[in-house]
Amino acid sequence: AVITGGASGIGEGTARRFVEEGARVVIADMQEARGQELAASLKGSAVFINTDVTVEAQVKAAIDKAGSEWGRLDCVFNNAGFGGAIGPLEDTPVEDYDITMDVLVKGVFLGMKHA
Repeated sequence: AVITGGASGIGEGTARRFVEEGARVVIADMQEARGQELAASLKGSAVFINTDVTVEAQVKAAIDKAGSEWGRLDCVFNNAGFGGAIGPLEDTPVEDYDITMDVLVKGVFLGMKHA
């Protein structure tokens, strides 16, 4: 399994549960230290890869890592996200909108595309 945003929060909980159920997990996240620590704590059932879900090559590398580490990909949990742009539309900078769409929509698209 590949879990984007897998180093903390819901992603971390999912990684732990997947491993409890017998899965092998690729933790794909930008939080290097937390991701490495989590992978180590899962004792051989998980690996970490630094992944920005807005960068297609990095998402592809995360998906490919499941095949190279475990021989196959069974599922992808496109979990990476954040609260997004907040505030009145007329006060929202286009850059805030762009990063919101890139993470919350494009990131999911890329995960599905490369799975």
